Amino acid sequence: MTENGRTIFDNNEDTLCAQPLREGIMVCVTGQRSCERLIMHGAKRSLVSRDNGANTADDSAPADLTEVISDGRAKILPLYIVHCVQTGQNFMNTPYEADAIEYLFTCAQVVGAELTILREDSVEDALARFARENNVGVIVMGAPGENGAGKGRFAMRLQDLLPDVEFDVLM
Repeated sequence: MTENGRTIFDNNEDTLCAQPLREGIMVCVTGQRSCERLIMHGAKRSLVSRDNGANTADDSAPADLTEVISDGRAKILPLYIVHCVQTGQNFMNTPYEADAIEYLFTCAQVVGAELTILREDSVEDALARFARENNVGVIVMGAPGENGAGKGRFAMRLQDLLPDVEFDVLM
């Protein structure tokens, strides 16, 4: 049975039930240099062991991601670096906007990801739509800082829109 574009299986006939696998990793970034840490974490999360299907994003994951990829020990899940800003706001909220965008682009290139910059009236709706359209199963984001108390609510609203997506929030 298909419902809202998702495959739903019925358990009444002792059949194995599953939903389509969501494989993409989405990293939500701002224009801050600290986003490099989020991008690198997302890159490690995008590596999946070919031996047992386990994700390799643990403390034992190598710093040089090409080592694992080149010897065939891992496959790479799609990795999306996404920055979204509300319509009418500056993209990076800095006078050095072009430098910040170039920095994010370079970080995305280094890990083989694509960088997407969105401008929408509702940031949460735009990110949720992007996640659904790109089959995202994990969203990596930073925790709000001391002055970002309202941003914690942002993550909760996004989780409400995407209840079947894992959120990996880094401190």
